[in-house]
Amino acid sequence: MELNLVGLCCSTPQLTVYKALKRVRPGSEIRIITDDRIVLERDLIPLIESFKVTYTIREENGNFIIDCTK
Repeated sequence: MELNLVGLCCSTPQLTVYKALKRVRPGSEIRIITDDRIVLERDLIPLIESFKVTYTIREENGNFIIDCTK
């Protein structure tokens, strides 16, 4: 599953990721793309960590790509 959150702000990215993490089965992968470092650090990383999933983050062409495995 891929979630493109580029250009989104406020609670939209966090709610979108929350719904996806609740919905996917163990072993599933989610790719999250955002261009907002604040959303990444303040909202997405703590949320992802609260679900106890493994994840990696890389920066590519001004976007942050988070690959998660539940």
